[in-house]
Amino acid sequence: MRQLLEDGHTSLVASVRRYALNNALAAARAPIWEQTSDHDRFTAFGDFHDFMEWHGYYGEQRYDGFEARYNLMEHRYLCNPVTEGERSALTPVLQAVRQVYEQVLGPVWAAVDRTLTGGYIMQFVWYWSDEQTIVKRNDEGRAVIRYCLDPRDWFFDPAWNLYPDWLVLAAIDTYQQVLGTAPTPGWEGCRDVALAAGPWWPLSGVAVMMQRPTVLRVTGDGLLHGADEPALVWPDGSTLWARDGAIVPTG
Repeated sequence: MRQLLEDGHTSLVASVRRYALNNALAAARAPIWEQTSDHDRFTAFGDFHDFMEWHGYYGEQRYDGFEARYNLMEHRYLCNPVTEGERSALTPVLQAVRQVYEQVLGPVWAAVDRTLTGGYIMQFVWYWSDEQTIVKRNDEGRAVIRYCLDPRDWFFDPAWNLYPDWLVLAAIDTYQQVLGTAPTPGWEGCRDVALAAGPWWPLSGVAVMMQRPTVLRVTGDGLLHGADEPALVWPDGSTLWARDGAIVPTG
């Protein structure tokens, strides 16, 4: 992946994965807001943005004088606020998916991340990569997940930054299966890849796709570890050896 980036293959993660899933999620959410009363809209707006502000997602509160409070809402999310009904349906689903990250993806990516040097070379293929503002104001997926899960963005968790697709896909599927609304068809390609493979990254002129491992060994603390055998085994026979969360050479 690093070699491809260095060779000039630019990341298309935002324009392919993130854009398609956000559009699908927005379409699935729209009917909910249309059916919400004015009173409930007002309540949802206050609860949603109050949460974002006081949890620091809109930036650090400051005052420009004794009476002038800096307006964090200048950079608020522009999507429809999440209603109480949406949050009740989404939160248990997203919590279950989060456990998959902690138990499956987390140990693998934590071990891989320890071998990456040179700062943030993989940041160019992060899914959540905001460089211009405190929030990417039209990023509906991130807004919904933040409100329903409060992940604190797992800033140092590479699994979260590189491959949060399962969380967004689970949210879209919840709207379709539980709340009875329909996403746009664009999400189906991302869903099909997620069901058939592991993490993947579209780049200009090439795509990188990973198989799912058939064997995953971790310690009781969730660290990737194999005593006298590989910690990870893939269907093609490839292996990765690790001790207490650190990757070690084969043999």
